Amino acid sequence: MTSSVVAWRIGYVGVSTLCVMMILWIWFAPGSCSPISRAMDDARFRRASEALVPANLVLKYRDHLAVCVAHVLPASAWCAIAPFQIHPSARKRFPRAHRIAGRVFFALSASMTYGYVLIHRRDLHFHAIDFPTLARDERASLWIPYRRLGLSFVHVEHAGAAWFAYTATRAFAAVASSTRNFAAHRAWTWRHLAAGLGIALQRVFIWVHHLCFDLARGSGYSRGVAELQKPIFGDSLVYGGAVAALYCEWCVSFLTPATKWKSS
Repeated sequence: MTSSVVAWRIGYVGVSTLCVMMILWIWFAPGSCSPISRAMDDARFRRASEALVPANLVLKYRDHLAVCVAHVLPASAWCAIAPFQIHPSARKRFPRAHRIAGRVFFALSASMTYGYVLIHRRDLHFHAIDFPTLARDERASLWIPYRRLGLSFVHVEHAGAAWFAYTATRAFAAVASSTRNFAAHRAWTWRHLAAGLGIALQRVFIWVHHLCFDLARGSGYSRGVAELQKPIFGDSLVYGGAVAALYCEWCVSFLTPATKWKSS
């Protein structure tokens, strides 16, 4: 089995696993936007969740229907479509379904991008409102000096949202014209998936951070401590995005070099 086959298979399993995790997270775990679940109303689940992140960080979208409709709930449909779209056998056996689902997929991407604009306009960023005992841009990272660099963590979030929108545009444009470039479409679709699923990996890194503190400083050391929860949340987003992007580029590196970055 070649390195390319191994890379793509591991990538596919990773994408599918993270997509399932996010669907469960959106509809059943926090229940922030879900009409069928209110998991945070359960005392045990709430205590476990608040040990990692403040309750408001999980529940704040309940009062923002437009954000739920434009961003959060479409993300679950985006995750449901993604594994089918990148499965090579499914793509070949059901080309018409692939094309239709692809149009829906990129429409959902546009909706999610607009939802992020709403989040920004309403100033629902975690570093702005979810840690009231800390200043807006205080303790955004355990080691990255954003303030010294003249940055706010919102710049990181803007960059991620812009890359998410850009990769979707490139992936769609590669096959929207008469001169279709399927290799470029495949590469940019994977980059788009990596841009979105970095958010799912963030959840993994949050848990890993707290586990490392447990092992290094004692059980519960970082649990419920805002001064650690906030930088852990921010750093985990950076790590999740970076790991997803780097692994994606490894997979894409096996495509024909001339078609990796072209859109037509």
